[in-house]
Amino acid sequence: MSSCLASASQFCCGSRGKRLSRLYLIRHGETVWNAERRIQGQLDIDINDNGMKQAEAAALALSKLGILPTLDAVVSSDLLRASRTADIIAAAAARGSGRRPARTLDPQLREIGYGKLQGTESDNADCKKLQSSTFNAWIEGDLSKGFPEGETGYEFLERILQGLRQAAGLGEAVVVVAHGGLIRWSAAQIAPTPDEAKRLVKSPIVNCCCSTLVYDHDSDSFHAEEWFADLQKSSGPPRLVGKILENGKRLMGTQMGRRLADCVM
Repeated sequence: MSSCLASASQFCCGSRGKRLSRLYLIRHGETVWNAERRIQGQLDIDINDNGMKQAEAAALALSKLGILPTLDAVVSSDLLRASRTADIIAAAAARGSGRRPARTLDPQLREIGYGKLQGTESDNADCKKLQSSTFNAWIEGDLSKGFPEGETGYEFLERILQGLRQAAGLGEAVVVVAHGGLIRWSAAQIAPTPDEAKRLVKSPIVNCCCSTLVYDHDSDSFHAEEWFADLQKSSGPPRLVGKILENGKRLMGTQMGRRLADCVM
């Protein structure tokens, strides 16, 4: 069975388009619950002191990479841990260039709705079992599975797709501050092969890491430049969009891709 989540009509590598937007997809700074390894989901937990420092360091790294002066907008989930991180980045952009990017909130960029699992320690055996079975179902194509009193795969993936599209509509260069689950499953959707999707789903996503996507407005497609880059260790700017688009290959409609397309078209 196919395990690639990409939809040929929504999340795919397509031909060069005339209108492009680059999204810098950043995970929020650390929270107390991150440190305690508790599932936050859509509960509104603020960043802690370390998270503040991470957000400030991310803003500095984006400035050194020459990204902040180019920003048209900074959009985030409306949850405090994301919005606080985004506010720090937006303020740094305004200070550094005197050009204040638009600042917006979008609840479509929230974390997975984990329902009854929210607040539970992630190392809890029952919790780990339910997460594993649900995520394995998603990667194998069963988007109908979800969390008790939470979201199904259909609901979650449709929501984040619309959120990323709307973010791309805010300008040519946009910072998107969101959550680990959203970033992880966006990566799986865009991955060019089933094996790569599985690898990305299992990859670590540190707080304030940066993933770079390009949205082609003409072909209505996303292209990944880089995933989960630790800004504290970055030695240079993200790869050039032209190289990525020239080398990109259109994904075929897989079992999961077709199911995702069915739920959003």
